[in-house]
Amino acid sequence: MVIQMKKFLVAAFAILLPGIFAQAQAADYALRLSQGGLHDDRAPDKALGGGQLALDIKLDNLPIAISIAGEYYKKGPDAIYPYEIQNLNVIYLLCTTPLTKKWKSNIYGGGGIGVLEVPKSDVESNNSEWGIVFDAALGINTRVFRKLGVYVEGKYIYSSKTRNNVKVIDFSDFGLLVGISYNFGW
Repeated sequence: MVIQMKKFLVAAFAILLPGIFAQAQAADYALRLSQGGLHDDRAPDKALGGGQLALDIKLDNLPIAISIAGEYYKKGPDAIYPYEIQNLNVIYLLCTTPLTKKWKSNIYGGGGIGVLEVPKSDVESNNSEWGIVFDAALGINTRVFRKLGVYVEGKYIYSSKTRNNVKVIDFSDFGLLVGISYNFGW
């Protein structure tokens, strides 16, 4: 996960640098980092812990943001069960609107598509299954101090994959994330 986060941060800064040095920005950027989890009936306590690192690119003239997110949901440091998600990378198309004009708060919602990696059910194989994931998100991002904010996001993840008449990936889970944000446009 650390290597994936490093790759994500390098890509995020590569996207941000031209906008930081340009005199006329056509977009606002926000970085979001959170912790939370998913509700999954297959887990012993019906919960998976997880986190998200996301880069939001909001177009100035449209109420639309494109968000690139990297996530994980698992019981421990390494995902070993097929109901855990080792890696989840999603690109979202989000509609966003200000909550109030006086205080910087945005409500956002939309859907995304991406790929996820889960461990195979055969633990000894030490391999992973990859599949397509559909993700819906609804959240609020509120300024706390200068460019720093907090956000809460509810989500729904769906992914299903069958191999030889056996479901190797099966997710239809709801989740909640709470985190901090750094909003370059505030």
